Amino acid sequence: MKFKLILTLIILAMIPALGFSQVQLPDFSFTDLDGNAFTNSSLDSDKPVFVMMFDPYCDHCETQADNIAEQADKFRAKGVQFMWVTLEPDPEALARFRDKHFGGTGLEDNLHFLMDQDVMFEDYFGYTDESINIYCFKPDGSRPKYFGEEQEAASLLKYL
Repeated sequence: MKFKLILTLIILAMIPALGFSQVQLPDFSFTDLDGNAFTNSSLDSDKPVFVMMFDPYCDHCETQADNIAEQADKFRAKGVQFMWVTLEPDPEALARFRDKHFGGTGLEDNLHFLMDQDVMFEDYFGYTDESINIYCFKPDGSRPKYFGEEQEAASLLKYL
């Protein structure tokens, strides 16, 4: 009996680490490139969202952006919204990153490059020490998957 209880507790503790937790999209507020507040209500609640904590000077982030851009038509077909959130305070750096990786992809309407000026990302989404953070949220707000490393487009798309 005691063994089953301990085993159950261990399994329950491992569920979030295995990517099975159903965490909901939190209430958040960031700043867009025009200096306006961007919150949950800024998103289309009928479409999936990928939230990415990134740095516009990070090689991993550049690779991830290229992986998404190469399959832009598949993401567009599913109506995926992307929130690229950074601590970088220079909106021009974000605009350069956006234009370099996504200019002409047709994803422009679903891309949101945002600044975390109040350093609240960890409060909203939780702390990780990964090189890149990708949170996948379904239209109902549930999070079926978190990625802590670069992903091919197919890996991201299968969780929508």
